[in-house]
Amino acid sequence: MLAMLDTRKALLRGAFFIAWLLAPPVYADVCSLAGRSEPVAIGHVIDGDTLQLQDGRRLRLIGINTPEIGRRGQISEPFAQAARRRLQQLTEAKGLHLAVGLDGKDHYGRTLGHLFTAEGDNIEALLLREGLGYALAVPPNVNLVDCHRLAEREARQGSEGVWQRSPVIAAGEVASGGFQIIRGRVESVSKAGKFYWLELDGPVVMRIAINDSQYVGSLPIETLTGSEVEARGWVVDRKRGALKPGHKPFMLPLGHALMLEVL
Repeated sequence: MLAMLDTRKALLRGAFFIAWLLAPPVYADVCSLAGRSEPVAIGHVIDGDTLQLQDGRRLRLIGINTPEIGRRGQISEPFAQAARRRLQQLTEAKGLHLAVGLDGKDHYGRTLGHLFTAEGDNIEALLLREGLGYALAVPPNVNLVDCHRLAEREARQGSEGVWQRSPVIAAGEVASGGFQIIRGRVESVSKAGKFYWLELDGPVVMRIAINDSQYVGSLPIETLTGSEVEARGWVVDRKRGALKPGHKPFMLPLGHALMLEVL
C-alpha cells in the first residue's frame, strides 16, 4: 500500500513538473497595472508607439521603441507598418486604461504613459513579445522594466519580428545618429565631471551620469574595461556641433542598466 502511494505521488510530481515546463511564461506579476489609471479612448494611431487620444493628448508609450515609419517619401523601417497595424488592432477594443508615468511629459510635450487593455494586459509588453519593438528604460519611468525585458527576451529567443534578422551592429560600424543597438568592447573607462565615459572599439563613447547610480547600480562600471557589451539607445552625432579634438564623433547616453548588457 505504501509503495502504491509513493508511486502515485511520484507520478503526480512528474506530471506537475512536465506541466510547469510546458506552461507559457507568466507576466502577471511584473506587467500588472499598479497605481492610478484613467479610462481613455483612442482617436488615431500614429505609429507603433505613439497615439492620439480622443481628448486631444498625444501619447507616447513608455518602455518601447518601434521601427520608424518613413515620412516625406522615405522608406519605412522593417516592421514599422506591422507595429502600427498591431497597435491599431489592440486599441480598437473598449475599456483601455492609461497609467501616466512619473515623468508625465517628454520634451515634445507628449504624454508619457503605459496603456492597458480591459483585461489588464500591458500593450507595450504585447508588442514587445511579438517582436514589434525594442525594450527601453528611461528613468524615472521604469516601473515595468522587468515586464518589458521578459517580453522582449521571448521575442528575441523566438526570432520574432525585428529579431528575425539581428538589428545589432558592431561599434565600429556606427556611422549616424538615431536609435541603435551596438555591440563592442570597452577600451577604457574614465570619470570626468558628472559622468562616466566608456569608450568602445569604434567611433562611439557611452556616457553614464554618476548620479544615476540608483538605476545603473547593478553595472560594475569602473571594471568594464576589456568587456564585451551590448548597448542600446539614441546615438548622438557630435559632428553636428563643436567636436573637440580627440573626442569620438558619436555618443550614446545611458541611464538604466537595461540599456547596457555585459556579454
